[in-house]
Amino acid sequence: MAALVEALPKGSTPKKPALSVVEPAKKQKPADKEIAVEDLALNLLAAVGEREVALTHVSLSWHGAWWHFRGPLDYLGSDGGGGVGGGPGITVGAALALKGSGRLPIGVCGDGDFLMGCTALWTAVHYRIPLLIVVANNRSFYNDEVHQERVAITRNRPVENKWIGQRMGDPEIDLAQMARAQGAQGFGPVTDVDDLPAIFAKAIAAVEAGGVAVVDVRVKPGYGPNVARAMTRQA
Repeated sequence: MAALVEALPKGSTPKKPALSVVEPAKKQKPADKEIAVEDLALNLLAAVGEREVALTHVSLSWHGAWWHFRGPLDYLGSDGGGGVGGGPGITVGAALALKGSGRLPIGVCGDGDFLMGCTALWTAVHYRIPLLIVVANNRSFYNDEVHQERVAITRNRPVENKWIGQRMGDPEIDLAQMARAQGAQGFGPVTDVDDLPAIFAKAIAAVEAGGVAVVDVRVKPGYGPNVARAMTRQA
């Protein structure tokens, strides 16, 4: 960025973009105590406040209007290529690069993504790399539930079986305990939307004190229609 600015003609004034910026979503009172991914995102944004944050990763269910980016370090981009399991490792690597910068590294991972790569937490704890991971835990490899629904419809098979081999229940996995097992601080599982502000505040305080924190948030299953269409290549 510094090199690009240096290359600009002296005294030049940047023009405002022709396209208007998407207005950030506003936190609203949910109809029930269950947590949607939007509730997770907007409560996390409120808990962060004026801190400088780097979103190192976001879940598939994330929507861009929930978080306004102001600079190139605010969001580090997608893992690409359907790289499930990359979220924890990407977050640890990014947090190492950002260590001492004053920026708060936050990775928002799905539960499948977290489970495939959560041993990266040990590295962060061992090398004293502060970071926060928030798990949008819908208790399923829900990406594949969406695909299996599409296949069931195409092949005239029962859609209600789409969860088989993908749902993670009976018993549900204690992701916060998996974080504690590696020396990190685990919070949750959080099942009541009203508990999010206090728990996010505690987790952020733990990271600012030099720790590694994981918050297991039990969210409603499902993706928005745009994400579901993109994943199944529907028009």
